[in-house]
Amino acid sequence: METNGVLIVGIILSLVIGAGAIFIYYKKRNLDAFFSQVYEQAKQAPKQKKNSFLLLLFKESLMASKKKSNKSSFANKFQNPKYLEIQLVQMSHILKDTSKVQDKTIKKSLNLLKNYKAWEKAKMTKDTKVVQGKAS
Repeated sequence: METNGVLIVGIILSLVIGAGAIFIYYKKRNLDAFFSQVYEQAKQAPKQKKNSFLLLLFKESLMASKKKSNKSSFANKFQNPKYLEIQLVQMSHILKDTSKVQDKTIKKSLNLLKNYKAWEKAKMTKDTKVVQGKAS
């Protein structure tokens, strides 16, 4: 009877670990796809406003996912130059002093920005190694 209990606990434990590994894999894959899309969008932003634009992009995407809103309203916001300029100024103030941030969405956006920068740096080093490998 003891072996059956140990066997059942082992099976349940391995199922939980497997489910956790699958969850992490899909989350990482979706995050990589999201960061690839952001990377393409960030090419359109001016270099001096890139970080503000990225933070705005992350904030708007988090707010859209919370509200389950359609993508056309999300795109329309970015077509309005006044809205975009005001938001970029606000994001630059947030980036200058992140300690004053109280909003959970902005905190998550800042965390996404930090993760994106690490992802972008890893992508650049990987691309550099590929180019160097082809050159030799």
